[in-house]
Amino acid sequence: MTTFDIGARLAAIEAKLARLQRASRLSHASLEDGALEVYDAGGSLRAVVGQQADGTSGVIAVNGPRPPAPAPAQATPVLGGLRITWNGDFADADAAPLDLSRVQVHLLTRPDGEPDVMAPAATIEAASGASVTIATGYYQDVWVRLIAVNTSGTPSLPSPAVRTAARRASAGDVGNGAIQQGHIAVGAITTSHLAVGSVTPDQIAVGQGTNLIPDPGFEGAVIATAVAAAGAPWSLTPGNRTGVAVRVDCRTETPTYFTLPLVTVPVLAGTQLHLAVDVLTSEDLDASAVKILARWENSAGVALGYGVVETAPTQPGMWQRLTGQVAAPQGTTRAVLALEASAATKGWCAFDNSEAHTIFGRVIGGARAELGPDGLRLFDEYGDTAIALVTGAAQYLTLRSGGQAVATVDTDGNAHFGDVDVAGDLTVGGDPVAALLGQHARGLVAVDYQSSSVRTAGGEYGCVELAFDADPARMYRLIFDAIVNPSAPGGEVQLRLRDGGASAPTVTSPQLQLATHHLAIGNSKRVRLELVRSGRVLGAGLHRLLVTFQNEYGPAGQYVDLYGAANSHGLFYVEDVGPYLRETGRRNTGGGSTEPPLRTYTKTYAATWSGTYSHRSGYNAYWGNGLVQGFYSNNNGVHAALVGFPAQLAADLAGATIERAEVYLYFEHWYSASGGTAVIRAHSHASRPAKFSSDTEGKSLRWRRNQGQWVDITTVFDSTRWRGIALDPNATSRTFYGRARGVGQTYPPKLRITYTK
Repeated sequence: MTTFDIGARLAAIEAKLARLQRASRLSHASLEDGALEVYDAGGSLRAVVGQQADGTSGVIAVNGPRPPAPAPAQATPVLGGLRITWNGDFADADAAPLDLSRVQVHLLTRPDGEPDVMAPAATIEAASGASVTIATGYYQDVWVRLIAVNTSGTPSLPSPAVRTAARRASAGDVGNGAIQQGHIAVGAITTSHLAVGSVTPDQIAVGQGTNLIPDPGFEGAVIATAVAAAGAPWSLTPGNRTGVAVRVDCRTETPTYFTLPLVTVPVLAGTQLHLAVDVLTSEDLDASAVKILARWENSAGVALGYGVVETAPTQPGMWQRLTGQVAAPQGTTRAVLALEASAATKGWCAFDNSEAHTIFGRVIGGARAELGPDGLRLFDEYGDTAIALVTGAAQYLTLRSGGQAVATVDTDGNAHFGDVDVAGDLTVGGDPVAALLGQHARGLVAVDYQSSSVRTAGGEYGCVELAFDADPARMYRLIFDAIVNPSAPGGEVQLRLRDGGASAPTVTSPQLQLATHHLAIGNSKRVRLELVRSGRVLGAGLHRLLVTFQNEYGPAGQYVDLYGAANSHGLFYVEDVGPYLRETGRRNTGGGSTEPPLRTYTKTYAATWSGTYSHRSGYNAYWGNGLVQGFYSNNNGVHAALVGFPAQLAADLAGATIERAEVYLYFEHWYSASGGTAVIRAHSHASRPAKFSSDTEGKSLRWRRNQGQWVDITTVFDSTRWRGIALDPNATSRTFYGRARGVGQTYPPKLRITYTK
């Protein structure tokens, strides 16, 4: 190789080295499915360049240093809120950090309050500073503090607190015609700010009383305006028995949500509302539900959710009441109350008598009380309902002592107590306990023991007297049992039972029974006299009974001793063996009988149909199978009701003699809290008639609220042609206005007949 070649090659190598030194070191490099991590001098990770752990790509700063605290905010009161400005400066730095992400704005109730970085009132995104306006909705003093947050999410220390308050409206804020319908929130203006007579009730849409819905019965201009603004398919129609209702026709090609806003009201997060409305649907309505709802919104009008009280249209042609309770979620500042038919394609529905009331009390957590239009609820320390005294929903009661449950009445009406003391009548299944016990033998009602001797030598001689009071509804067994000892064998001893009634009995008083015992051997023997007799045969009241004896047909000089000994007492007693029983035996000479024997039956029949009649005339479907009697208003006049029983009743009673007829009714309501009077009659309808009619003879009986009882109606159900009962006071006194349960409800009517056939 020549010297020239060596020099030329060295020159080429030097030129190439120079180009490499000037070129980018990564001009031909790449990161394949990975990332480049950047560390500081101390070894801490500061950034990740490339593909991140979640699959995204970019340059992500991590573990950035705490930003400097922002300079104090500039707070300017505005109408109903605040304008907060940050000028871009920092309290302890000349320039903003390069990794600044945003500046949080916090409104605090005291100057030393600590901001919650998880819940700022607003944020400023510009690193050079900017302003934000915050609506407060209140006018108390607040303190503003700012916190800077870097891209790593690290917050700074808060800025010094700045005191301020929102500005109230002044006359200069309202131009002519600036405030129009719907701009004034309910309760925003009080009477002290209005001249007398300047605003009349029909000129402003506000709730009525505690009801947040203006014109809740849909009778006035407010709802007429809303319906007119909504246009077809919304219209006005006759209401629930009286007045006006709102109707929506749901005829459309595809499922559609038909919604009619009624009012927008201010609502805080956690507020509970009681919503209710009457609903009537057509037979052909095809919709997922009909409802009254609250659409929860924040201050920007963004919907946060819905509180809904709804039902599927399962009872077309009948008004039904929807009631329920809903709660506003976090962030809510107002609620739009509305009516809706959801996902409907055909048919129609009507709404009337709407309600929206605030439930008073703490909303969540532990022991608390809630009071609303439907009643009172109390919650225990675990947040479980302990007492619910409400209408239109299950009611129950749990009483506690020292945290221990001591008494409970559940939603089915079952009661559990430690001890029970009853001053009045105690009933079970509608029967008084005394009557239940009376269905069985009551045992001894009078008794006497003999341990001494009485002697007779031929004439009738008294032995022992015993008195008792007879009840015509009871049966009695009278028994005398003693020892007889003749002085010589032969003849007989005759025992007689005589009744002196209320007077002192003698050996000439009426004889009830005779028992004869032969004295074949001259030794002692047990003798007995027995009689079974009903109280109605004996007669009601006091009976002084006398047992007498005499010896007959014996040898001359014979005498007889009747006695009991200390170790073998004689007995005379009266025993109650049960309720009165009709005689059902027949004569039979042993040659057979063509007639079957008489028997006594007691059968209970469940009602098969029931209903209420307005004006004592046409059937009122509004009450369904429920039973209403008496007068409440002129709308329906005097109510009457009918209850029918199965056809088997007619077959059973054909040719029978009714001994006792009883009906069971459960009255859930009376106009008076102390109860009322039911007037029961009989009727002969085999099925529910279109028009009311019944027998004219009736029986009046007292009932309490929520009381079910069996009552004797034998005097009005004394013919085999009667097939049911009627509730028909035919009077306008509120004493007779009450509601009883019907077929298909709990504790429905029953008929219990005791008959002989």
